[in-house]
Amino acid sequence: MTAADIPTDTDALAAMLADPEIRESLAVILANAPSLAALASMSTALLQRGPEISDNINDLVAQLRDSTEESHEVGNVRDAVKALSELAPLTSTLAERKDTIQGFLDSPILRPEIIDVVGNLGEAALEADKQTKGRQVDSGGVFSLVKQLKNPDIQETLSFLLAFARVFGARQRSS
Repeated sequence: MTAADIPTDTDALAAMLADPEIRESLAVILANAPSLAALASMSTALLQRGPEISDNINDLVAQLRDSTEESHEVGNVRDAVKALSELAPLTSTLAERKDTIQGFLDSPILRPEIIDVVGNLGEAALEADKQTKGRQVDSGGVFSLVKQLKNPDIQETLSFLLAFARVFGARQRSS
């Protein structure tokens, strides 16, 4: 048996990359990488602010409830009016986007496992942007790129991307 007869991880990756469906799916992923990174950032920001937003709404509702349950003194009515006036600018915006917000809240994108993956993707994209922004990057050519396929981090990422491309492609065809 010669060294050429021994299969390597790069052989498996090369075979997967030879599949046109996988290449097409990877092209879609790469073309949408900025959008995926932006979605990850927005989702993370929304989730981080979620408790604050819900606390503010809960406080306003509690103030309103307290003011109606207690005696109808002028001060309590003023508090209720103030609470409603603080909530009022937000209601039209929320009402206009009710279906979108409900769809987002009902979607699987808010599952903790998905949030972790999207968060990792966003952090990796941000770090890669910091490392390459404003710098001329010389990849060295085809042989240099093939040599990078031996890097375990790149192998793991390519394996993820190829698996993602397969699953995503299958879901796109079935929908």
